[in-house]
Amino acid sequence: MAKGVLSAVRLPLFLVALLYSSVGYSAQCDPLLDEKGAVGQSQSFEHQFDSGARWQMCWHIDDYAGLTLSQIAYGAPQEPLRTVLKTGALAQILFKYDADTTATQVLSQKGLGANNHVPASTFGCTDGDVHSLGNVRICVKLRNKNSLTSLRRSQSIRRHELSLHALSISGAQRFEQVWRFSEDGEITPSVRLGGELDRFTHHPAYGSPISSKDVLAANASLLFTWRLDFNIAGTTNNDLVEQFEFVPHADNSVKRSINTQVLNVESFHSVNRTQFRGWLIKDADEYAGASGTTRIGYYLDPQSSGFDFVNQQHHWANYSLAVSRSRDCEQLASGNDSHVNDCASNLDEYVNSESLQNEDIVVWFSLAKPLIPKSEDYPAISTREAYFKLIPFDWSASTPFSELGE
Repeated sequence: MAKGVLSAVRLPLFLVALLYSSVGYSAQCDPLLDEKGAVGQSQSFEHQFDSGARWQMCWHIDDYAGLTLSQIAYGAPQEPLRTVLKTGALAQILFKYDADTTATQVLSQKGLGANNHVPASTFGCTDGDVHSLGNVRICVKLRNKNSLTSLRRSQSIRRHELSLHALSISGAQRFEQVWRFSEDGEITPSVRLGGELDRFTHHPAYGSPISSKDVLAANASLLFTWRLDFNIAGTTNNDLVEQFEFVPHADNSVKRSINTQVLNVESFHSVNRTQFRGWLIKDADEYAGASGTTRIGYYLDPQSSGFDFVNQQHHWANYSLAVSRSRDCEQLASGNDSHVNDCASNLDEYVNSESLQNEDIVVWFSLAKPLIPKSEDYPAISTREAYFKLIPFDWSASTPFSELGE
C-alpha cells in the first residue's frame, strides 16, 4: 500500500469528523441512481499529506463514463476542508479517422465501464495501491514531484501528488483515465491513449508511413470532453464563471491588460491562444481570510490545448468550453439519449442561452489531440495524453505552506 494512502473503509467516518473540521462537506458518499432508478454505490477515499493538506472524495466506475468522482473536497494545511466539485468525469470521447465523415462516440456507443473496465490488479499497479468496489478495482499512487531538487527546496514549497487510475479497453484502443490531486490543491484530469493500430490505408492523404511497405497507418483525430459540476464551498447555486483574457497593448507587446467577463447565460466558448484565455469558477459568497475580499475558486487553464477539432456532425465539438445549468440526466456530451429516457441528446440541446444566475453550473471542457502514427507506434501505440489543469485561486488569504517554515 502506498505510504500515506488511507481508505475510508479502514478509517471510521466518525473519526474523520473528529480529526478535521469542514466547510460544506460530508464524508458520507451519496447513493447513486441509474436511469432506471436503481441505487448503486460509490466508495469514499481520503488522503492526508505530511504537510497536513488533504483530499477527500468518492469514486465509482460508471458504465459509460468510466472513472467518476464526486464530493471532492480539499483542505490546505491548517485550513478546513472545502468542497470543490460535486462530480467530475469524462463526458465523451470522439474518435474520427480522417477518411471518415462521422466520428465514433466512444462513451455512448461502447462505454468505458462494465465489461470494458480492466481491474487494476489485471493491468498492474506498480508502486501503487489497489482499491476495490465490488468487482471493479482502480489504482492509487503517490508521487514525490520534487525529484532531484528536493534537497534544495524548502519544506514549504515541496510538492507531492496523489493520482487515481482506471483502465478501459475499447476495441483496439486502451484508455487510461487519470485524476491527479496535488498537495497544493491543484487538480489535473487526464486521459492516456494506448493500444494498437487497427486501421490502414493506401491513400497518402489519410495515412502516415510506419514502415518501408506501401501500407499506411490511418490518421485520426480525438476529442476528449469532461463534465465538471462545481460546488465550491458546498453551496450549490452561487458559483460564478468568469472568462479571463490577457490582451497585449497596441504600442507595447510586453504589456498586457486583463479583461474579465462573467458568463451569465448558457453558452459555448473557444480557446484564444494569443490572449491566453482561461476560465475562473468561483464561489459568490465564500471569501478567503478575515478581510472578505477574495472569492475562492478554481482557474481552468487550457495551456495544453494546441489543436482544434472541426466536425460538422457535432456543433458543440467545435468549441473548447460550454457552460450549462446542471440537470441530473445530462451526463454525456453526445449520445446521451441512448441510455437516458426523456432527456436531451447532446450539448447542442443542453446549451440554449438560459440564465445561469443562481443556478448550479456545469462546465464542459474539451481537448483535441491528433493521432498521426509513426514507426514507433507499430504495433503498439506510443502513449498519448490529453490533460488540463484546475488551479486553486484565492483559496486562502495567505499561503498556508509558508507557515510550515524552512
